[in-house]
Amino acid sequence: MPDLSLPGNAPYPPIGDAALSRLFSATYSEGRQKFLKACRNNGFAVSSHHHPSLKGPAGEDLAVDAAWFGPDTASRVIVFSCGTHGLEAAPGAATILQWLETGGPNHLPDDMAVLLIHAINPYGWAWAHRINEDGIDLNRNFADWDKALPENTAYKDIHRLLMDASMDEAGLNRFVQGFHELAAQKGMNTALTGITSGQYGFPDGLSFGGDALSWSGEVLFQIARDHLSQVEKIAHIDWHTGIGDYGRAHFILDEPKTSESYAVLSGWWPDHTIHCDDVVEGVSIFYNGILLEGLRKEIRSLNSAQIVNVTIEWGTYAVEQMVQALVMDNWLMHRAGNSPSAQIDAVRSELIERFYPKSPDWRRAILQASGPIYDQAIKGLNSWN
Repeated sequence: MPDLSLPGNAPYPPIGDAALSRLFSATYSEGRQKFLKACRNNGFAVSSHHHPSLKGPAGEDLAVDAAWFGPDTASRVIVFSCGTHGLEAAPGAATILQWLETGGPNHLPDDMAVLLIHAINPYGWAWAHRINEDGIDLNRNFADWDKALPENTAYKDIHRLLMDASMDEAGLNRFVQGFHELAAQKGMNTALTGITSGQYGFPDGLSFGGDALSWSGEVLFQIARDHLSQVEKIAHIDWHTGIGDYGRAHFILDEPKTSESYAVLSGWWPDHTIHCDDVVEGVSIFYNGILLEGLRKEIRSLNSAQIVNVTIEWGTYAVEQMVQALVMDNWLMHRAGNSPSAQIDAVRSELIERFYPKSPDWRRAILQASGPIYDQAIKGLNSWN
């Protein structure tokens, strides 16, 4: 639950560039209004799932909006979503707006529909957090809740480092140094597993997966039931930021390279490497509670659809800086309350920059690269046998 009295809840920095500001948004509210208007202009049917209790910084509604275009009986559906990690939403949303502006829906094949899911984590976008209103990483929230939750014994060492971290440069560097010392002692695999694979024992910790399916997860499953229960073939792109080379698309598949999905997606995007468990060279990590895996299971409980889905990250800063950003987000959520407002503002500003760079060149690079990705996804789904 956000503390409305907490300083540092200022909006994102203004865009500045007039052309880019048409597509990129400085607040969640602005992004949502742009999306809803573009959907109306393009004849989409929109269903809005409002959060039952929370509001945004200006008292605005928080909602996951699902927009459908195409025949209700379409056997193939392309899904584009953004905002799993809250403040990462704006770049993915900008690519969706560009696709709508340039007439993308008008070029869908006859037996194909498109489903747009805007701001899976509206709280995170509105309040400038990567995690959700409960401190949950939604991309670790899709565990099998009918079974014992997976243990991440490697996380305990990370949590000790987290509790010792301060938000000045020296403190953040000390966290990274401690991480490297842990990797030297126990191996990079163990250190990265601790920090990224998901954990369910420390609610105030990093990569916390929750103790039940979140409100956003329930909404996502409802959207799947509403729109995907009769579909034969589904392709889903979930837009993120933070991993990969600056301003370039980084494709991540949560299935092995031996899978059919890997073969299919490699054929659709031959000029892009599809990363599986090789996000960091030489390291193989098993991730718990992945959103796309959970959504696949839910859809396959409804029908026998063939599904391929991929996370596409827009690269921002170096790995060490992004690890620090996770610590910043956690501190803002759980430990910032008694800190000076100037410090909170500075940490939040830096957090936003690391996941949503204000550089016009970075934003132009995303728009330029995303157009072909949309085209290739639709072409690939149409030819998928």
